Amino acid sequence: MKRIITPTILFTVWLAIGMAEQRTSVDIVWPKPPEKSRFRFLYAFSSKEDIGIGKPWWRKTLDFLFGEEKEVTHLIRPQGITVDADGRILVTDPGAQGFHIFDFNRKEYTFVREGKNMALLSPIGVAAASDGTVYVTDSELHAVVVFDRKGRYKFSIRDGLRRPTGVWVSDSLVYVTDTGANQIVIFDRKGNAKYRIGQRGTANGEFNFPIHLCAERKPTESSAEKLYIVDAMNFRLQILQHDGKFISKFGRLGIGVGEFARPKGVALDSDGHIYITDALFDVVQVFDQKGKLLIAFGGSGSGVGSFYLPAGIFIDPEDRIYVVDSGNRRVQVFQYLR
Repeated sequence: MKRIITPTILFTVWLAIGMAEQRTSVDIVWPKPPEKSRFRFLYAFSSKEDIGIGKPWWRKTLDFLFGEEKEVTHLIRPQGITVDADGRILVTDPGAQGFHIFDFNRKEYTFVREGKNMALLSPIGVAAASDGTVYVTDSELHAVVVFDRKGRYKFSIRDGLRRPTGVWVSDSLVYVTDTGANQIVIFDRKGNAKYRIGQRGTANGEFNFPIHLCAERKPTESSAEKLYIVDAMNFRLQILQHDGKFISKFGRLGIGVGEFARPKGVALDSDGHIYITDALFDVVQVFDQKGKLLIAFGGSGSGVGSFYLPAGIFIDPEDRIYVVDSGNRRVQVFQYLR
């Protein structure tokens, strides 16, 4: 029977060709010379083949044209991202109802969808503790689902969560943005609720659909963490102390430089710069601690360094910037050049 070439298949061909181009030798930086470069594109990936496992990209393309693979081996609708202590890249994927683990060092790939009496439905955020424990928020299960390093289910955290999205793990606590409750909920690592921050509103310390967060630990202050929270429908970023005390905020709705339309993920580099993805502008905007825009990089498109609906973002200790390019079904990796 003749196979019909659907728009989905054509998208897959286009994506595979694009990924092949991204593995060629390119040197893309921001800003452009003669200004001093601050960011460099490193690489992009979308499947286990991109880390040297299994079939090459062209074979994968033919499989999609003439017979689809049944197992999940590639990103479908990626959202959240983190890098664990072993350098493995974890990406949540509500389109695949699970999360991917890419291990470039060992050339290993794992897709995790379910555990004992539990199956993920809409995984959004992901965080990894220093011992390898993985915390995944699932907005439809109304829970944070916890796995061990190998992707084996351990337990779930619920305790009144309505629509958990972002998650961040410290040495002893788990911070969760509960978008449905317009709050930040703090648990201990075993899943016991400790306290809640915020309510719906526009005042300092209040939220209107918070979706993602990250934290900064200052070495001069033991256990003192500042929380950076994307307050999406207030079109701003709020900075709070770990106990909820308001510190500062910046941002507003608009289409101009330094404004927000659909803010998504947030991350910090080693110099304390604040990175925020915007899914309408298709850029990553970089601010200082006072909210001054320093630079934006990206732009709409499918080529190297461009985005289509960027979502989660994570920065590792080496200042490598991992951006979930959701609409292009890939992750792009950049280097902050100090």
